[in-house]
Amino acid sequence: MRPIRTCESAQLSTGVSKCFLDMGKVKGAILVPRGVKLPAELTGEKLLELCHEDVGARVFPIAPFTEYAKTGGEVQANENGYGGVSASGVSARTDALTLDKFYPELNASLLRSMNQPFDVYYWDEANVLYGINDGTDLLAGFPMSTVYPTAVPHPTSSAAASLIVNFAFEDARASMEKLDFVKLSFNPRNYAKGLTLVELVKTGDTGNEYKLLEKIGGYDLTSTYGSLLADNPELVSGATAVTYDEGKKTLTLTVDSGATPKLKSPKELFEAGIEGIEQL
Repeated sequence: MRPIRTCESAQLSTGVSKCFLDMGKVKGAILVPRGVKLPAELTGEKLLELCHEDVGARVFPIAPFTEYAKTGGEVQANENGYGGVSASGVSARTDALTLDKFYPELNASLLRSMNQPFDVYYWDEANVLYGINDGTDLLAGFPMSTVYPTAVPHPTSSAAASLIVNFAFEDARASMEKLDFVKLSFNPRNYAKGLTLVELVKTGDTGNEYKLLEKIGGYDLTSTYGSLLADNPELVSGATAVTYDEGKKTLTLTVDSGATPKLKSPKELFEAGIEGIEQL
């Protein structure tokens, strides 16, 4: 007998959950490399660890959002000759999520990476995590065609500076047909920590005194991390010794000949108790 086919894809079901989920406002998003999934037993501590992982396994949280607007993702229905109206597909979908402030560091980073392939999870005010059911036991993120910012860096006469993150879905139809969710036992906002780019900068033309500065804006982080780095000198590549001067708020590095001192990976820093920074 020849192979047969069925119409499972067109099977209609009109039942609803016996425990209705009132979906809450989107409060944050977690970008993951394409195909990477959050673990089934996700805890706050594990999420924080994943934020500091090596790049191939790292997750990238963005929060807090204060407004949500959806564009597209609507059924496209058109007249078909002298017949009735028929549906031909679903229009492209982009979700525009507004952050509470304009963040120049995040805006710059999103511009640099807007052509990189990502999947995204949302979480809402009730700590529900949203993604898609891809046929496995693990919730998958929504595949994105691009994630890009819309920035108003300065206030206008009637509105504050703002930053919108636009999430363009690779498959608008699948984003609704396969929508799924899980309830988390913690608030992701308390553990989702994006990494801030920093650099070790020499304070003068001579000597071995350095400052740890944010790469954009130059905010001085030396007093925040100086003691930790002095206690863990192995975290500075190219240096054999690190001391912290509390009075001058400087790091003194004993640098190998010809070496340029640089912080080790966020994963190694995190394991030593240093969170939230990365030097590229």
